[in-house]
Amino acid sequence: MLIPFSEFEEVFNSVGPAGDGQFKVQVYEQAQGTELYIASAGRFNVESYFGWSALDNLIHDTGLALPSLTHSQVQSLLGGIGAEKGFEIWVPSNDRAKMDWTMATPFAFAESLPRSLDPIRDIVEEIDVVWIERGAAMARAFFEVEHSTPIYSGLLRFNDVSIIAPMLDIRFGIVCAEERRATFVRQLSRPTSKASGLSDRCMFFEYRNVFGWHERLRAKGEQG
Repeated sequence: MLIPFSEFEEVFNSVGPAGDGQFKVQVYEQAQGTELYIASAGRFNVESYFGWSALDNLIHDTGLALPSLTHSQVQSLLGGIGAEKGFEIWVPSNDRAKMDWTMATPFAFAESLPRSLDPIRDIVEEIDVVWIERGAAMARAFFEVEHSTPIYSGLLRFNDVSIIAPMLDIRFGIVCAEERRATFVRQLSRPTSKASGLSDRCMFFEYRNVFGWHERLRAKGEQG
């Protein structure tokens, strides 16, 4: 895996090194995606960096271009990724007719949310994409697509979930444009996010991460 420093330079500059002059980073392979953890900054999805050369070849050979994605298209891709990984997919009822099936293979929507989410049902029903573990009736990942809305609005929703239901084993993802990565770091570093534990469980996805991850999984599926 090769992660260009230039893509995270602004993040490193915003937090500074540890006392020994080094930046502390770790890579975690999770069911919800491969994460780059930067101490004092947060978690960043780097799934698309695996096999990125293969995606470049796909782009070159087929003329595929990295598109300018809409909110609904990103929801479609996130749902498609989750479905490929074996999760049930929840999308708010008002958004379901807007899914773009030219971007992702059609998937079925979960008819209801797990009962374990009852204390936060009103919050979760409006979250852009939820991955639910099949057979376990447990939510495993929440995603908010902040296409034109403030990043802090999604973080507030996730923070409420973390405070009200701290026992749930859930990963959180904010999806937005690459140039908003530093804003994500600043907003996630607020004391309330650290107190609730959200700062350790929330990950940043740029649109390229989502698109690349989806294409890699789809290509793998086509290869059998």
